Amino acid sequence: MLNYKEFSFIFNEFATENKTKLNELDGAQGDGDLGMTILYTSQALLKSADSSDNLQQWLEVGGKTVRREAPSTMGILLASSLIAVSKTLNEGQTSLSPNEWVQVQQTMINEIKKRGGAQLGDKTLLDAFIPAVETFSISINNGDSIEEAIKNASQAAKHAADKTAELTSKIGRSSWIQERSQGNIDGGAWACYKVYELLAKSI
Repeated sequence: MLNYKEFSFIFNEFATENKTKLNELDGAQGDGDLGMTILYTSQALLKSADSSDNLQQWLEVGGKTVRREAPSTMGILLASSLIAVSKTLNEGQTSLSPNEWVQVQQTMINEIKKRGGAQLGDKTLLDAFIPAVETFSISINNGDSIEEAIKNASQAAKHAADKTAELTSKIGRSSWIQERSQGNIDGGAWACYKVYELLAKSI
């Protein structure tokens, strides 16, 4: 079971401690505001966790708060994906089955693709997110526990995030300065890896 209250707390700690690093990673190829967006997102989820008693409510309220308080491109993508996931859950739902874990992650990916127009290889968070979800799904199909699958997904996300340094940005502001984007890890992909690492500590 995902302890969403504990995850919200440690996610907020991570966002607070790594705000500057995330801004620097983003600044190498973008607006340099990723750290603030992730921090606002973590604060919204933490606040929502305090007032929610189920996953559906936590994600819906948190997503709407992110949409209101973090109106950047990444903020909109994160808010939309959280709200989209909340719509797939039952009212009062407090836990996820292995298959629901896969569905939740895939729903987020689909929403981010739809809203942002990015694909695998465009040097975005999807370059870590997609391999992580594929690894998670394979792990579950092989009979691994959710805990094992999350750990495997975290490792896949880290490897994929590191590989984004070899990619050239093809979307957003960073696509205008492609030569600057190459050689730098994508901040969104790195944040995605770290979220999986935090999830592994919250289940």
